[in-house]
Amino acid sequence: MDTTQGTNEAAMVCMARAGDREALRRLLERNWRWLGGLVWNLVGSDHDTDDVLQNVCVQVIGRIGQLREPERFRSWLAAIARNEALRWRKDRRHMAVRLDERAAEQAEAAAPAAVEQVVADEEAARMHWAIGQLPEKYREAFVLAYSDDLTHAQIGEILDVPVTTVQIRLVRARRMIHDLITTGISERIPRT
Repeated sequence: MDTTQGTNEAAMVCMARAGDREALRRLLERNWRWLGGLVWNLVGSDHDTDDVLQNVCVQVIGRIGQLREPERFRSWLAAIARNEALRWRKDRRHMAVRLDERAAEQAEAAAPAAVEQVVADEEAARMHWAIGQLPEKYREAFVLAYSDDLTHAQIGEILDVPVTTVQIRLVRARRMIHDLITTGISERIPRT
């Protein structure tokens, strides 16, 4: 993140801590896409992601006054989101299985008519499956890199790792995804 943006964000955090709701709304809006990617990476479904993000908003609203270092807002926000998503995943693990089964049944019942759509869906499913097979630290970096226009430095700040670590994780994640898709292992994934 360039220093101007970081300074602006730190100023908005100070305003939000002082009770400025519009500043808090802008902060959340500015960070919403990568935050959603981070949460989705941990909970694995759009519906659960929305629910967790609502809980994250409640946490942020209630705890913004406790943030002592405004320049560390993104790291603080990422920690809240990560903790909330892990709690949600633990509490909802059995429900997620049922939702996935129901979604698969619905997808089979409503098969798309166009051949192009079927091919696109299969490719997306392979990619989604391959991303899901990555070890969490690689998947997390990959999802953040491709869910928003974050720089490697911003991803490093969110994950609390050096930029070189982010770069290495992205290279390895892309290589693992390529290998998973091209070796045919993805042929074992369920068809939707």
